[in-house]
Amino acid sequence: GHIVNDFDRLLANEYLNFYMKDELLDETEMYPFAEDEKGVSFMSPTPTTFEKYIEHIDSTMGGDTPIAFGLHPNAEIDFRTQQSNSMFQTLLELQPREASGGDGAATPQQIAENVANEILDKFGEKIFDVEDLVRSLEEQGPYQNVFIQEMDVMNVLLVEIKRSIKELKLGFAGELTMSDAMESLMTSLYLDRVPETWAKRSWPSMRLLASWVSNFSDRLLQLEEWMNNPSEIPKVTWLSGLVNPTSFLTAICQVTAQKNQWELDKLVTFTDVTKRMSIDDMDSTSRDGAYIIGLSMQGARWDVNGVQ
Repeated sequence: GHIVNDFDRLLANEYLNFYMKDELLDETEMYPFAEDEKGVSFMSPTPTTFEKYIEHIDSTMGGDTPIAFGLHPNAEIDFRTQQSNSMFQTLLELQPREASGGDGAATPQQIAENVANEILDKFGEKIFDVEDLVRSLEEQGPYQNVFIQEMDVMNVLLVEIKRSIKELKLGFAGELTMSDAMESLMTSLYLDRVPETWAKRSWPSMRLLASWVSNFSDRLLQLEEWMNNPSEIPKVTWLSGLVNPTSFLTAICQVTAQKNQWELDKLVTFTDVTKRMSIDDMDSTSRDGAYIIGLSMQGARWDVNGVQ
């Protein structure tokens, strides 16, 4: 590709420094740090003809490997996982949609209808009465604003879920003509995918539908528990269970600024990881700031004993 910034130039220089050397004309290892790996190697050939170079590359160079770029073999785990998921998802989508009629196998419509009924049973009666909640609050502070906004988002999503499922059930019953949107919803329910109209009204997620529904239920539970005592924040807030987690971090700064008469625009959030690994270990809310869970690390592991 093109060199467009300093990082590109740095990377290109490192590759050139490694490959452009006198040893290139002798038999030298072309894979950086390959000596630590078994069975992975690509040696440069001795000076020969163009045809021999091509033959050497075709016969000696194996499949793509991160080692060829100086990376650890684990660097391709995530890529291979996504590639496998994509392949199996494509195979699933290519399965015939017609009823097989044998061995009592359920049709895609029956599977979608069962999933729709389960979701409707789970969320059919759920809705947040935000107006009544606001009237009951003696004071509406930053924390209350965050959770009220979360409830508004969840209400929009709940309404769309119930509307679309009820519409689909009418289509199954023959009372409505199946539209493209209804066909798309049925396909998503059958393939265990989050329907597009639901995803547009929810949080970013790559979960399959079953896992997404369980996660949605947990998010609603946190809001329902907060409604029992709306004047206070939860003892421990599930930060990643909020649609807009940054608003909660902003609320922490706002409350701290009001409490200590500090300038809001000069405050920043600071994270201190405790040794307590369960919500049950917490006796009360934090005196300064708020206790949260839901953060994760990628490519590293937290040392609980060393707190680092």
